[in-house]
Amino acid sequence: MRRTMLALGAVLSLALAACQKQDTAKMEQKTEGEICTQLAAVGAALEKTAALTPQSTVGEAEAANKELGGSLKALADEEKKIQELRLQDFRKQVKTFKKDVATVANSKKLTLEEAAGQLKGKAQPLLAAHKQLTAEVYCSPAKP
Repeated sequence: MRRTMLALGAVLSLALAACQKQDTAKMEQKTEGEICTQLAAVGAALEKTAALTPQSTVGEAEAANKELGGSLKALADEEKKIQELRLQDFRKQVKTFKKDVATVANSKKLTLEEAAGQLKGKAQPLLAAHKQLTAEVYCSPAKP
């Protein structure tokens, strides 16, 4: 009975994680679209700044500078959103794995081999989330 409940809990956890992963992916895709929009806005603002001539007015230069500053800030905000979304998925996987470890740790009659066998498969989503997170950024190699 207890193993059945554990198995059922694991299946429900995986199903919930899959749904959340899809929602996160949709939100990431939308945010990436916003980043592209903001990159285009930055490009347009840079073109206006580059188009200034010695005959341009101070007001035109200030307007171009203000537009560039606003579009850079909007781009930075979207970049923060996408990083938070990516970290959020990893944090969820960490939380789920910690619960799995706690569940296995409460089963005092399990051997270490049995516990490892149960946790090995449950660690895969966490490892995949970590791999995805590290693939999205460049980290210099660790020094020995």
